[in-house]
Amino acid sequence: MARIIRMMPLSGGDRKHYARELARTERLHAELEVRMTAAYQAAHRLACEEWNARRFLGGEADPSPSIAAAIQAGFTLLEVKCASCRHFERVSLPDLVWPREKPIHSLARVLFCQPCRVGSGATRRPNLICLCAPGTTTEPPRTPARKQGARGS
Repeated sequence: MARIIRMMPLSGGDRKHYARELARTERLHAELEVRMTAAYQAAHRLACEEWNARRFLGGEADPSPSIAAAIQAGFTLLEVKCASCRHFERVSLPDLVWPREKPIHSLARVLFCQPCRVGSGATRRPNLICLCAPGTTTEPPRTPARKQGARGS
């Protein structure tokens, strides 16, 4: 869209009024831009917290916030856990080479459990647990690993 160029009035009073209105509008624009950024950040944070709550309750991973939204909200770590070997890991979202506009649940197709891959050669995919901020120190619950080759249960 082309910028509209308005000519400044020639008389002194009109020129001063135009300059005051221009300065007021620029201040208003700067203030609105700050408020808009804060609102987007709050909306991204709420979307990430809602996704975490849904995952905690056992809900589906789809739909999920985008990777860029999670990073902007401060949730830069994704917790994943392998159902087979119970390996727990935190994946750093900014370090991933993956399009930022894609949703978080799209990572489930490309992540593999490294201990399962090295140990048995199986390419098992870990479950997406939750998003967390770098300062959190939550630990996964300690559960014993399943016995290999055990029957029944």
